[in-house]
Amino acid sequence: MVDVIDQLTIAQPLCNAQPMVDKNAIRAAFSERLHEALNDAGVRSRGRGVDIHRQLKGFGVEKTTQAISKWLNGEAMAEADSIAALCSWLNVRREWLEYGVLPKEEVGKNTVRPRSASGESNISEINHRFGKVPLISWVQAGAWCEAISNVDAPDADTWLSCPVPISNQGYALKVCGDSMTNPGPGRSYPTGCIIFVDPDAETRTGDRVIARVPRTNEATFKVLVEDAGRQFLRPINPQYPIIEITEETHICGKVVGAFLPE
Repeated sequence: MVDVIDQLTIAQPLCNAQPMVDKNAIRAAFSERLHEALNDAGVRSRGRGVDIHRQLKGFGVEKTTQAISKWLNGEAMAEADSIAALCSWLNVRREWLEYGVLPKEEVGKNTVRPRSASGESNISEINHRFGKVPLISWVQAGAWCEAISNVDAPDADTWLSCPVPISNQGYALKVCGDSMTNPGPGRSYPTGCIIFVDPDAETRTGDRVIARVPRTNEATFKVLVEDAGRQFLRPINPQYPIIEITEETHICGKVVGAFLPE
């Protein structure tokens, strides 16, 4: 076994770039996937907004035809409740419709049911489990360590639906740099990858974590490892140094999910 202490060197410069997400491209790609799913389901080309409105209403989701038209024209993204209902109706996976992550088809039982005769719906349960989180900068992530609060969250320009269960304190980050890019086989988080962080999740050795290292207001993304009773932050890319965890190091949260935009 290689002693990680022997590999310990000065920490790499942290990425301080603000998240750069092409919102128009994301909306356009969502619109293309929505039309593809509608085509597969045999939904007519003309009057699709009316058909979608009627189907959503059956799931207890009230959206205006104007809002739906914006989805179809690539001018806006559907909200979490609408996406959940659309996926159930069109029998596609949420990760595919929202992010383009394959496979496309939903296998097995639908996760959302139409409104029952009593008027009850399980849409709220889906919303609670798969909530939207703010896409923040690495500087903001460092500040999140000091006082975990959603007070500043509404200031985020972009909100993303997390594809896995996450707490109300969760947030998203855009990976920059290649320290977490695997040059060989195995899990990899290349530049541009979106990671979802849960500050409330318990962290263990081997987890991917976000940490704030001493003498900086920024956060870093690494693997939490232990050797000889001491803990370290290890990059997946072996070309980068390992960072020793000290009393001044703060673990900001555990990475619970990720996706790579097309």
